[in-house]
Amino acid sequence: MSCRPLFLACGLLFAGLLPASAGDDDYFEWADANGLVGVFADPEADLDTDGITNLMAYAFDLAPVNDPDAWEKLPTLAFLGDPPEPLMMFVLPAEVPRDVSYVVELVTDAGNRIEIARKDGRAPWKGSGEITRRRLENGCTEVTVQIPLDLDVPEGPKPLRLRVEFAP
Repeated sequence: MSCRPLFLACGLLFAGLLPASAGDDDYFEWADANGLVGVFADPEADLDTDGITNLMAYAFDLAPVNDPDAWEKLPTLAFLGDPPEPLMMFVLPAEVPRDVSYVVELVTDAGNRIEIARKDGRAPWKGSGEITRRRLENGCTEVTVQIPLDLDVPEGPKPLRLRVEFAP
């Protein structure tokens, strides 16, 4: 057996010509497996016009078209306590995609956005928000993010927002 193929693959990897997750699924493999081709495979496409883009479907392990359970799996904003404090709740799939970032932002009264929690691919969570994780029986992880204690709770109806970023 020759070491040449190994050296070639390592060279392509370091040159950026071969994806680091060559053996792992990525967004485009998911799109192909779900029959999404051409413009329909675009991460921002929404074939069934339900408001859930392909990227959101991929990030939350949903079917890209007509998933009957989609709205139950997507992030929700809840208010808990007295006085009510906002928190963002969502469930990450058992296998978190490597090419997606989950970003929770606080929307201030002035409309500015402050990043309070971030998870890049399979890296650990980071940020100033209070991040709680709970492993579910199906292997998924329920995540709850609350506003840091040192920040004021904005008056708006939706003070927290979850943004999903694609990092090919």
